[in-house]
Amino acid sequence: MFTVYRTLLILMHFFCDIFTAVYNCCMFLHRKCTDIWYGDNLRTEVERLVRVTSKTKKLPRHIMIIFGAKEDTILDCVQIIGWCITLGIPYITFCDISGFLVRNESFLKYEISKRRPDVLEYISWSKPNSAVIQNGVNGSKPKTRISLLSTSNGKEEIVSLTKKLAEAVVTGTIKSEEIDTELLNEKLNSLGVPDPDMGLIYGHVFSTYGVMPWQTRVTEFFTLPLYVTLSAKDFTHLLEQYSKYEQRHGK
Repeated sequence: MFTVYRTLLILMHFFCDIFTAVYNCCMFLHRKCTDIWYGDNLRTEVERLVRVTSKTKKLPRHIMIIFGAKEDTILDCVQIIGWCITLGIPYITFCDISGFLVRNESFLKYEISKRRPDVLEYISWSKPNSAVIQNGVNGSKPKTRISLLSTSNGKEEIVSLTKKLAEAVVTGTIKSEEIDTELLNEKLNSLGVPDPDMGLIYGHVFSTYGVMPWQTRVTEFFTLPLYVTLSAKDFTHLLEQYSKYEQRHGK
């Protein structure tokens, strides 16, 4: 009986892999045909973004992009940052489980300055334990606040905070009864940004890759295949889908 179940499981995985491969090929061909057919209708990315802004009922305030197993993410980040600033989205978070973006933050900034120098004055780079910038505004100009996260900002952050609080209780710096929900929220949300309301996941599986679940409790997630290089058309299509969702916040 075990052999039968094992064989059935292997066959199920095999057919699922075939279905995924066929689906990805169809999506790839569809993207190519759509680009050829509609390529001349919209002359610039800005025109496309302005059009979707005028049609959609709502736009997200905070977009989170989770790079699962996707590599070479710098140019994706540059494009998404430019689009979000054009649309006036005040918060962007990039989550990279490998830590590539955190290690190469200076290279990301260089690519932005080279490819999109027009958006530099509208960017505010978020740092852990930095002061909160209300509604993405810093000074007289509206800013889009960009955060770069890795696995150290997920489970590792919880473990580290637990150790620090335990040491503080032992040394008498803090009393155990003073550790409550408000304190934990304050310590864990060290970047001081609102919870994301839209998430894009690059990966083979629908996984948040270690992002803390209570920070994504109202997030609408969309998945993207690893081979996809996000275009302005794809991005506006996702925003249109997001605008149609009703966020009921558990009601």
